Amino acid sequence: MDVKQALGEWLTPDQLPAAIAADAEILALAGAGSGKSRTLAARVAFLVASGAAPESVVAFTFSDKAAETIKNRVATALKVCGMDPLLVGGMYIGTIHAWCRRVLGDMDAKYRQFDVLDAMQFQVYLISRYPKLNINPLRDQRLTNAGNRRGYFETLMQVSRAWQMMNDELLDPAQIAAEDGALGETLDRLRGQMEHDNFIDFSLMQRLVVEALEGDDPGVGQALGPLRHVLVDEYQDVNVVQERLIELMHRDSETLFVVGDDDQAIYGWRGADITNILEFDQRYPNAAVYKLLTNFRSTSAIVEAAGGFAAQELGATRLPKQLTAAVDRDPREIAVLRFSNRVEEAAFVGDRIKELLGTAYEEPDGTVRGLTPADFAILMRSTNQPEGDGTKRHTAFIRALDARGIEYALNAGGQLFDRVQPAAVRSSFELLRDGSPDRTQADGLFHSELSAAFPCADLNSLRKVFADWGRRIHAPVGPGIPRQRLFPQQLLHDLLEALGVASSGFGDGVMADLGTFSKILTDFESVYVSIDGKGRFGELLNFLQNVAGDGYETDNQMMARPDAVTVSTIHKAKGLEFPVVFVVDVEAGRFPGKRRSYDGWIPAALVQRAITNGSYQTDRPDQARLFYTAVTRAERFLYVTGSEWLPGGRRPAKVSPYTALLSHTEIRDDLLDPSAPPRVMPPPAIPRRRGDESVLPTTYSEIHTYMRCPHAYKLSVVHGFAPPVPELFGFGRAVHAAVGKLHQLYKDQAPSPVEARLVAEEMFHLKHVAPSSDPVNRPGAYERAQQKSADIVSDYADKYAKDFERKRQIELPFEVPVNRAVISGAIDLLLSLDDSDKIREASVVDFKTMKGGPEPVNNPDLNWEDLSLQVQLYARGADLVHGLNARTGAVHLLKDGQRVSVPVDGVAVDAAVANVEWAVDRIMEGDFPQRASGRKCGACDFAQLCPQRVDPFAAQDEPPALHLPDGDGGKRFLKVAAISQVGPQH
Repeated sequence: MDVKQALGEWLTPDQLPAAIAADAEILALAGAGSGKSRTLAARVAFLVASGAAPESVVAFTFSDKAAETIKNRVATALKVCGMDPLLVGGMYIGTIHAWCRRVLGDMDAKYRQFDVLDAMQFQVYLISRYPKLNINPLRDQRLTNAGNRRGYFETLMQVSRAWQMMNDELLDPAQIAAEDGALGETLDRLRGQMEHDNFIDFSLMQRLVVEALEGDDPGVGQALGPLRHVLVDEYQDVNVVQERLIELMHRDSETLFVVGDDDQAIYGWRGADITNILEFDQRYPNAAVYKLLTNFRSTSAIVEAAGGFAAQELGATRLPKQLTAAVDRDPREIAVLRFSNRVEEAAFVGDRIKELLGTAYEEPDGTVRGLTPADFAILMRSTNQPEGDGTKRHTAFIRALDARGIEYALNAGGQLFDRVQPAAVRSSFELLRDGSPDRTQADGLFHSELSAAFPCADLNSLRKVFADWGRRIHAPVGPGIPRQRLFPQQLLHDLLEALGVASSGFGDGVMADLGTFSKILTDFESVYVSIDGKGRFGELLNFLQNVAGDGYETDNQMMARPDAVTVSTIHKAKGLEFPVVFVVDVEAGRFPGKRRSYDGWIPAALVQRAITNGSYQTDRPDQARLFYTAVTRAERFLYVTGSEWLPGGRRPAKVSPYTALLSHTEIRDDLLDPSAPPRVMPPPAIPRRRGDESVLPTTYSEIHTYMRCPHAYKLSVVHGFAPPVPELFGFGRAVHAAVGKLHQLYKDQAPSPVEARLVAEEMFHLKHVAPSSDPVNRPGAYERAQQKSADIVSDYADKYAKDFERKRQIELPFEVPVNRAVISGAIDLLLSLDDSDKIREASVVDFKTMKGGPEPVNNPDLNWEDLSLQVQLYARGADLVHGLNARTGAVHLLKDGQRVSVPVDGVAVDAAVANVEWAVDRIMEGDFPQRASGRKCGACDFAQLCPQRVDPFAAQDEPPALHLPDGDGGKRFLKVAAISQVGPQH
């Protein structure tokens, strides 16, 4: 096949040259709607078709959602080029953070047991280590403008920002200490403490890989050995550490391909450096620049008005470009409107959406369908800021939608405790702050708040919960009295059981809100060593009151968008497109808003270059790019609106200069004039949602939860509920990491049991059990677990010494595309080598920190349908993704050193894949029946939240039986537990 010709039929004349260019460095300057994802996907396919190994390709995306879209496009492009779309599983396509985490684990197995802290978990970490990090002096040093001591939570937020900025700008604590001793000391302590505690965050993992590359660390060199081609999406949004990482990777790669648009650089406020894209051809003098200037999304009026705005507002600070629309389709409308007040503005938006719902819309392929709520977006610069009357910026608009019965999805953040159920649960936690509540207090909360939020709540059950937990939280502490560990997640489950959630019939929205509350508790429990009394419980309550409400969202970015109007900030709508867009709340002082200068705690002298380039602040050009991004989300209907009188305003708002700069002959400003021509009204058509290209990115652990009980999957994955953190959480991971470390250290001969024990002891770490203060004379739970880990690893090295003789144990990442999903994970492979170090044979060996007992295949606690399916799926991944045909598969039960063979022949593997495809199909169709049984429900983490019924599946088709080991080298057959283990008899 002529690959260039095939791609030429799939791409436009603008896109093809960029995709097939032979240059070592390429910038694809891709305007809004110009097909950048398709071009990047075609570039990947072209590289592989030209002989590049899939594992030599690393493509960075800005988000997990974008990664799934690009994987889909790459799979299509591979098919266009006549290649197997499953090759996409061998590449890395994902975020920079996730790639860095993978590289760190390949460099040193110890990083495989590090937990990654997101922004909110990092705040919890600072709270939990507040005295150790010596943060308190910063509150006295950094007084407020009024001369008062800095607030506790504000200080934590600023320390968090300083930590991230230090890593993103590649600054050393010593540099900071030279300018600000207290801050530098705190940040230096923080890095050491995180290393000690086995935690890492996004900024640090990027920095560690950069430092390893700069120091020519042999581990990182080996991890990056296959790399030949680096691709970067949304290049305008990378920051300093990311650009340095890309530069260092390209030092050893053959090509660098970046795609982006400086007009859509909207993340300068958090450190993105727009000069990376503006000066790309200066850093790489031989770079080729290809411009994608045909917009396939929007009408010519939208394209030309947006382009004229950018040219006028940004001028010589932008890369020159002039986009044109590929085609104009009717009906279409663009208007700039000003209302007397916000209520009238919101009423217009609501009325216009209602008018256009169910009207005809022609897609690019010529098909006609009726618009549905998902085709509309209401975008604003800020949704969550308060108005003068105390309401939020989005309030008037969602009230207008509610009044017209229009479904909407609010992607605003910071709304959790504005809703009655999570607010009521927080009040229940708060009731336990000062002591065990008495009957009057418990009954008062029930009648004032809980009974209205939870109609099925049982007062007597609640009294028992408050009495039990009040006694435990406020138990006396003193010499000779053992401290108990508290599990707030269990308190939540106990409360929700008493509140009757299982029988409430709440919809997904309420359940997702309660699941978000569960995530907050998980974040807290996972970061604290323990919560063992009223003091630390009080810190949890303070976090709930002061931080959590503004930091958590209930929208699941990886699930398909609901059929609802999107109400969102512009930042959250980046990368999306809609037939109809309303850009609202556009007034002077709002959009653009006032300039926000740099106000971070890192001394300005150390980040002066970033400040000069516009990072870490909000200025007029930054807001202009945000406005450009907003209007270019629209396909055919665009309405830019503002109001003269804002809610609670004391004086009229002036007209935004941005609206004055939007100029085109098609722009109307007379839609409110009864004597003007009527609004565009398409003919009616049967409403039908636009086809959803999304696939389900998932892991085996999530899929097997569905296969045991679909309702448990819904509670955990869809709604976000979490189980309590177990006492020895992380023990299995510590053992597994030690086994991986042995294979990194001993590649040609087996370690002695003593050597294996030393490695296990050095690697061992538990986050939620504190070591004894006198481990030699008074060993505690930590030391006993450490010795058990060392016993297991030493026993493995002794009994399975042959695993180290001419063999390699490696952990390989994989992604296996199946129908409508991508299953990702990591495979434990045992590779047999010949005398020239060539691979002779591969075996999947899944190490489990479990005990088999005298007859492991008949041990009901091991769930062999789960264990076998996992090995079989990993065997498929080893073959398809890495070209390693696993002839054997096994589960290695580390606690008693048994290795049980699992069937991995073609029929067994095909049956496993068919089961996964069945589960994914049911998940994508929203089929989550309860499939209760005595055994499953007795061990289920979510039994208190579930009525424990047996409901039928919506579809009657069943997957084939799985192939399980029988203990004698043969097979036995069993359906997944959601089918085979149902009812009280099971």
